[in-house]
Amino acid sequence: MRELEYVSSFWNLKKKPFTISLIEDNQFYLRGIAQHIKNAIPNIKLTAFSRSSSFLNSLRHKPEIAIVDFNLDDRSDMEGIELIRELKFKSPNTKIIVLTGEQSISTAVKCLNEGVMDYVIKEDKAIDKIADEIKQVMSELLKEMHRDVVNRRIRFAISVVTISILGLLAYKLILPGLFE
Repeated sequence: MRELEYVSSFWNLKKKPFTISLIEDNQFYLRGIAQHIKNAIPNIKLTAFSRSSSFLNSLRHKPEIAIVDFNLDDRSDMEGIELIRELKFKSPNTKIIVLTGEQSISTAVKCLNEGVMDYVIKEDKAIDKIADEIKQVMSELLKEMHRDVVNRRIRFAISVVTISILGLLAYKLILPGLFE
C-alpha cells in the first residue's frame, strides 16, 4: 500500500498518462485483461495488440510498460524471447512484464536475463497480479522522475550560486574600491 501512497503523492510529476502496451493473441483474454487494467489503474493509456508485428510497427510511440504474452500464435511473426529482444532493442527504456501459460523455470530465467521485470503465469489471479505489477512499475518510474526533478533543482541552485559568486568576484575585480 505504501507504493500507492508514493504514486499518488508524486502523481502531478506525470502530467501525461502512463503508456502501456498489451500483446496477447487470445482476443477474449486480451479484452478481459485490458478492461481490468483500465478499471484498476488511473492515468494510463493502454494499447492492445493481438500480433507481435502490429505491436512492433507501433513502437515509434514507445510505451513505458509492455505486457507481453510469451507464447503468441502462428499469426504473429515472432514470439517469446525474439519479441522481448526486439522490444528491448527498439525501446530500451520500456519495462517489460511477461504473461504466459508456460510454467517453465528455464523460460522464466531466460526472460529475466533479457531484462524482463516480472514473469506472470496465467492462472486465476494473473490479471490482478499484472495490475499490481503495473502499479509497482509506475511507482518506480515516478520515483525516478522525482529524483530527476530534485537533481535538476539542485543543479540549478548550484548554477545560480556559482554565477552569483563569479559575478561578485568579477565586480570586485572591476571596481575594487567598492568593497573596502
